[in-house]
Amino acid sequence: MLKKLTDGKKALAFYVITLALMLAITLSPGASTEVAMLTPLVAVLLMMFVVTRDGYTREGLKSLGLHRLGLRAWPVAILGPLLVLGIAYGVVWATGLAEFSVPEALADQGARLGVPLWLWVPIATIVGPLFTLGLVLSLGEELGWRGYLLPRLESLGAWAAVLLTGFLHAVFHLPVIFLTTLYHPGANKLVLVPLFVLSVTLVGMFLGYLRLSTGSVWPAVLGHSAHNSIWAAFSALSAGSTPLATEYLAGESGVLVIVGYAALGGWLMYALTRKKGGAPEALPTSPKAATEGA
Repeated sequence: MLKKLTDGKKALAFYVITLALMLAITLSPGASTEVAMLTPLVAVLLMMFVVTRDGYTREGLKSLGLHRLGLRAWPVAILGPLLVLGIAYGVVWATGLAEFSVPEALADQGARLGVPLWLWVPIATIVGPLFTLGLVLSLGEELGWRGYLLPRLESLGAWAAVLLTGFLHAVFHLPVIFLTTLYHPGANKLVLVPLFVLSVTLVGMFLGYLRLSTGSVWPAVLGHSAHNSIWAAFSALSAGSTPLATEYLAGESGVLVIVGYAALGGWLMYALTRKKGGAPEALPTSPKAATEGA
């Protein structure tokens, strides 16, 4: 039990625990990405209830940003990924690198339910996953990255904090990429990894904006789930695609997606820091700070 750790030491301890858990999961028999992505949540629980014991106070729990919904940022959280990924996949569909096509099984399912295809496709591929399993897994990750880690790096400055959090989030995935075949198995790792690290770092700028602008972790959870669900949906609707289209141009770590999130996240962070006179209001990271800022 270490109650007097600085924010920097808390951030370091959290990250070490998270990476250790991730390595343990990826090296264990029957490893799954779903279980692996919940390790940041486990690390937060260990930090809050064992290492610092901040979680035993109402104010300590508030520092995670769970007590506010941040409703005003929900439209941005959903429409941002839809815009970035929509443009990226629109380009590969328009250029013939992939063909937009509804899988036959999905079309048949909609027909059996009597739901028009134009309505069934977004419900089944985006809306359903976004608000069910996708939301649960995103909560498991975001409670760690934007809920716990980001506020404890804020002393570095808002820009540095969101970019470093995104970079550490990207590095967290590397054991799954290198040690298993669960994540992007069809891509050349020498090309994939640099693109992936850059992509997740820049997506972290967008998710960091959602957290800093609202004081709530929920918009970041929703944004994370929207990104994953929309990416998976557009990938499933891309027939005849090659790794060039699905991995290197319009995939999760595609160049078009990187450019899109760099523009969107950069513009949002610039607007936020400019509005706040150079930096957003600091998020609480301790029971005392949370009480003072409530």
